[in-house]
Amino acid sequence: MSLTYKSIFIEAFQSLSETDDFQPDEVRRSDRRTLVHHHMDWGPVKADLVKRTGLSRQETRLAPKHHAFLINLHGEARTGEDFIEGKRITFTPRHRGSIVFVPARSEWSGWDEGDRTGSYLLVTIDSTFIARSLGCEHLSGLKPIVGFRDATIEASLQRIGAELLSPDDVSILMVKSQAIQLFVRLVRMHLLDLGPARGGLSAFDLKRVVAIMEARFADPLGLEELAKEIGLSERHFFRAFKQSTGKTPHSYLVAQRVEHAADLLRNTEMSATDIAFESGFSSSSHLTRSFKKAFGTGPLDYRRYWRQ
Repeated sequence: MSLTYKSIFIEAFQSLSETDDFQPDEVRRSDRRTLVHHHMDWGPVKADLVKRTGLSRQETRLAPKHHAFLINLHGEARTGEDFIEGKRITFTPRHRGSIVFVPARSEWSGWDEGDRTGSYLLVTIDSTFIARSLGCEHLSGLKPIVGFRDATIEASLQRIGAELLSPDDVSILMVKSQAIQLFVRLVRMHLLDLGPARGGLSAFDLKRVVAIMEARFADPLGLEELAKEIGLSERHFFRAFKQSTGKTPHSYLVAQRVEHAADLLRNTEMSATDIAFESGFSSSSHLTRSFKKAFGTGPLDYRRYWRQ
């Protein structure tokens, strides 16, 4: 977001009216010193601007009835945990301009910690309006996407934010056009589930390989053995697996091991050393290095955060 837009957002907070349609403390709960919330409703498109100061830990639960985009305007989330439909995904630190997309009737939850001051823009878009505008065949398989960057989507959200600050008689035409542009861009980025990626594994083969990997954390099969399980050469399997998952087989396995360790930290009293061996790491220090890379914090600090 340009400096001009950032300054406009901050300076115009007091000129807008508040609403009860969206409750920030229900969606992003936190201990904070101040909260300012403003809203605009254009029918199929709604926008909420929220600024908080004195933040500590922030807990998120966004389960919208309609499609939702959230863009981080100010402040950074450096450590935390994200869940999609109750299943943990890898946490990526979120900076200014980071975007979250949550489709209708999906759920994003988790927690994060970072800067003491933060602000964000939430744009919700009526799912019927989008389906009618683009056609349902283009919107099959909508899935949540957490913490991505895209200049086109950011620009559309900025324009909707600008209309929130200075609405006029034709604002509804602008925000509707930008809402459509958001979904056109998602389709072109292939972030919607439009079928298997070219050159990737079939759904059946991917599910089989992942099941094998998850069942053998402590004694994983080598690349050649995994490839043989589905009748591919080692080189073909490596490239197809990365095409399907966005990760190499090794990095995918490490991510699954960390996820397994996180589950044990949340739900058992096992020591970090025992959890490391149970999850397939060679030592507790090996677990700590991988865990910090994924979560931004060590295993024991993670356990304390979770149990607060």
